Amino acid sequence: MSPAVQGLYALWHRPGADMDPGWWDSVELAAWRRPYATQALLRPLLDTLIATRLRHAGPVPPVSETAAVLLGNAARARTLCLALGLWALGSPDYLLLKPYREALSDALDAGTQRQLQALLPTGGGRATVAPQALPGVAADLGAAWLGGATDPAVRVCRLRWPPSTHPAPARPVEPILVKLMRWL
Repeated sequence: MSPAVQGLYALWHRPGADMDPGWWDSVELAAWRRPYATQALLRPLLDTLIATRLRHAGPVPPVSETAAVLLGNAARARTLCLALGLWALGSPDYLLLKPYREALSDALDAGTQRQLQALLPTGGGRATVAPQALPGVAADLGAAWLGGATDPAVRVCRLRWPPSTHPAPARPVEPILVKLMRWL
C-alpha cells in the first residue's frame, strides 16, 4: 500500500492520530485529546466519533493524483498549501516586496518565490496583510480552499492544517492546485 493510500486511510478512519491538534476543539472533543494519546483502548471509539463529526461516512474515497501529492511529501504539501493561500490573496505585492518575501523565506525558498511570481495571476489588488502575519494567513486560506475541494480525497487533506478561520475562495481549487503541482 502506498504512503498516500495509508495517509488517506488514516485521516479517514483514524483521524485523531494524524489530524492537526486544532481539530480537537473544532469537533468539540478537546477534553479527550490527552486520554486519546495515553489510552490505546479509547482510540478506536474516539476515532469513530471524530470521523462521524467530520462527516467521514462510507468507504474511503479513491486517492486521486492530486491527493497523493498532498498526502505524500509533507514539505511539498505545506508549500502547495501556502501557494494556494497566496493565490487566494491575489496580490503580487506579497512576492515582489522585500518585507513580504522575507516573511515567507522560512516557508518558501527564493527559487519557489520566483516560480510563484511567474505563476500567480497579475493585476491583483494591493497587499492587505502585514508581512509577519502573511505565512499564517496564506496557509490558513490555502487549507480553507482545500477544504472546499470537490475531490473528497483532497478535501480530507485539510485535516493536516488547523481549522481555517478564513472563508475559502468561491472558485474551484483543483485547476489551480494542479497548475501549482506541475511547477512547484
